[in-house]
Amino acid sequence: MKDSRELYLRDLKHFGEKNDIPNVSITNARFLRDLIKIHKPQRILEIWTANAFSTINMGLECEKYGAVIDTIEFSLRAYDLATENIKNTKLTSTICQHFGNALDIVPNLEHEYDFVFIDGMKRRSKSFFEDTFPKLKTWGIMIIDDVILFREKMLDLYEELEKRKIIYNVIPIDVNDGVIMIIK
Repeated sequence: MKDSRELYLRDLKHFGEKNDIPNVSITNARFLRDLIKIHKPQRILEIWTANAFSTINMGLECEKYGAVIDTIEFSLRAYDLATENIKNTKLTSTICQHFGNALDIVPNLEHEYDFVFIDGMKRRSKSFFEDTFPKLKTWGIMIIDDVILFREKMLDLYEELEKRKIIYNVIPIDVNDGVIMIIK
């Protein structure tokens, strides 16, 4: 029988689809979970929580070995919804929520991260990258979502990566979209 939290995630994904909440795809969620299983990061930073679908997916893997996720959400409505979903999945000791603008919060975070997942406003991807990359540990993994579908909104990010000579891979995760993966 499936874990009740896995069933909760299925229902959360359906809720997101019905209410136009742009959650990551099921394929992308599995990809993130697999990366976490393999890499076993101790501290994860996520930019953009939404209803916590991706956060909970990552959190279920992190809970197995005591890792912690810092997740940032700008919308109060989404933050409140995520809070409820995180409580309902009993992941409050694994997931630390932050409310506000990631560009204000990230510079004040005291931790370094083994894993960063950026799924925030696409036109701000370069700024999110600039703020989070210094906090990414050596051999840490950074994943930036929606880089094929929304490439035009992220041109300055691509230019910044090229300018800094940062090696990255664009990985097509879904039929029409993918992620950038950077290993520092």
